[in-house]
Amino acid sequence: MMSANRGSKARGAALSAVVPLLLLAACSSGSGTSGGKDGEIRMMVNLTDNLDRAYWEKLVKPFEDKTGLKVKIEGPTGKSVAESFPQQLAAGTAPDVIQSIFPDDDTAPELVDLSGEAWAKGTPMFDAYAIGDTHFAVGVGTQTQSLVYYNKTAFKKAGITATPTTWKEMTADLGKLKKAGYTPMQTAGDYQTGLQLQQIYHPTLNELHPKWQSAVTDQKLTVGDAYKPAFQMYADWIDAGYIAKSDAGLNPSQADGNFIAGKAGLYTNGSWFAATLAKAGKLPFEVGVFSPPAADGKSYPGPQGATMANPYMVHKGASDEAGAKQLVEFLVTDPAAVKAQLGSDGVFRQESDVKQTGTDALIQGILDNAPALVAVGEGQGNVRLPVTGFNPKFTEVAQSLYTGASPADAAKAIDQWTDENR
Repeated sequence: MMSANRGSKARGAALSAVVPLLLLAACSSGSGTSGGKDGEIRMMVNLTDNLDRAYWEKLVKPFEDKTGLKVKIEGPTGKSVAESFPQQLAAGTAPDVIQSIFPDDDTAPELVDLSGEAWAKGTPMFDAYAIGDTHFAVGVGTQTQSLVYYNKTAFKKAGITATPTTWKEMTADLGKLKKAGYTPMQTAGDYQTGLQLQQIYHPTLNELHPKWQSAVTDQKLTVGDAYKPAFQMYADWIDAGYIAKSDAGLNPSQADGNFIAGKAGLYTNGSWFAATLAKAGKLPFEVGVFSPPAADGKSYPGPQGATMANPYMVHKGASDEAGAKQLVEFLVTDPAAVKAQLGSDGVFRQESDVKQTGTDALIQGILDNAPALVAVGEGQGNVRLPVTGFNPKFTEVAQSLYTGASPADAAKAIDQWTDENR
């Protein structure tokens, strides 16, 4: 199970509110009262503009034809699957299969442990999302986080002949891009400020401090010590004009637009940005992608920050638990079903043989060549920080570097917050 001390102060006040929900959910566990009809499997999914109900119904149709089971696609009853699943657990109306979220302390007791399923063990990041010795989530692929997209025309005009593999090279390239008249590094405000700094520093951080989130939890490392070199580098880039201070006021879609228009040389983003590029159509330049620099003296490329994509979980109270597991097995192992899900919203799978072109193929190569896939942000599974809400706080701290905070101030602020919220 999950660590008992993780975010204990943050959760303490909330426990009194969720205990009645858990009691109700516990009463329904294994009772077969989740509301599905005989031969029907209810699956709650995250419905979006491109992953709409028709997409999901088409995806599960071959499973229905083969098994004779009926799959009922349901969207969240609240704002999201994350909000709706606990509510439905409490009401005794939870679905049989849950897509797009991961287990937590409160929902894990209500989920089926898939550790013993042979088909599950080969799925992407299966062990990375283990909680203790249990495995509740299986996924189709990964969303790769640590990617740097670049404008090949800008590189040519700036006289840059190869992508950087060290931080010294990266900083020198930013200077060349500025002289060539480009925004060297495109950034944005909102959540993206902190996310980008984490993304670009993932490989270095995980080479210097493997499983750094666990080291912080075990009090062998502080977040400030882990990230102070990154804060210093970022502050130096801001001071040199390699990052525009005004970009902290942009929303992420505006930053996307600046890169797509050819105004920027580099843009740190995740694999999902490939879908944005594809929708933009023909660009005025060729896009390249590379893995961020490695730590000094370490091998390149470094570990890739990644998250499990399209995760599925099975409710322990499913009216047909065997059928629900069979459906999940189909979704994450059937070649046609996997192929249909890859590429949507930047979902990739290591050593995939799905036909790709352009940017997707570059990302696939980076994923296949990564020496490891590592936890991002607060972490996942057994590699986690002792706090919740890390990403918003980290963004706040990163943005303070735009307004005069020193790297030492930033390190102190993130450590103080971590200590107060353990």
